[in-house]
Amino acid sequence: MAKIGRNEPCPCGSGKKYKRCCQTVAAPTPQPAVLSDTSSEPHRQLCPCCLERLEERADRVADELIAGNLDQAETLCRQFISDYPDQAEGLDLLSMILQERGQRDQALDLLRRASAIAHARPEYDFHVRSNMRERITELELSA
Repeated sequence: MAKIGRNEPCPCGSGKKYKRCCQTVAAPTPQPAVLSDTSSEPHRQLCPCCLERLEERADRVADELIAGNLDQAETLCRQFISDYPDQAEGLDLLSMILQERGQRDQALDLLRRASAIAHARPEYDFHVRSNMRERITELELSA
């Protein structure tokens, strides 16, 4: 494994120097990161630039969903889930897409999984968790 220099480009692909990106969120004794030119590796721990990228990608999926482009939204969303498997946003968005397609049971399952993630992680605020619970109840009652 190669050690990343502080002034080298960050391996997350942000274009920033490592010292101004992922190194700032690393543990006190950081493990060397693996240099990778692929974006297909899942993001487990999110640095500020990765969090920004996650939000941009989630917004793009939501925009496609709102525009009624369900096929494009689903394609983008499934890639999003592949890249960010530990985040609730992708599952939540895919549940909305499937609900629009009339696939209530699958949407409910995904929303329950997203809610479990959101309830287990402190970065998801009360509003997000509450909104998910309300949507779960609505889907359950629509059966």
